[in-house]
Amino acid sequence: VARMDKRLNELIKLGFKKCVIPKVAEKSFKAIDTSGITIVTCSNLKEVLNKVFRTD
Repeated sequence: VARMDKRLNELIKLGFKKCVIPKVAEKSFKAIDTSGITIVTCSNLKEVLNKVFRTD
């Protein structure tokens, strides 16, 4: 994902509480203050669906 840092900062500004990103992009946002948002990393579509739509 290109410019992950800018995308995450924009999501935080817009008030999003959760963000799903590819596991391979995890290194891209290490330097960003992500205290206002929950980052969910996934490696495939099945994992995304399980994490986003789970009914715990």
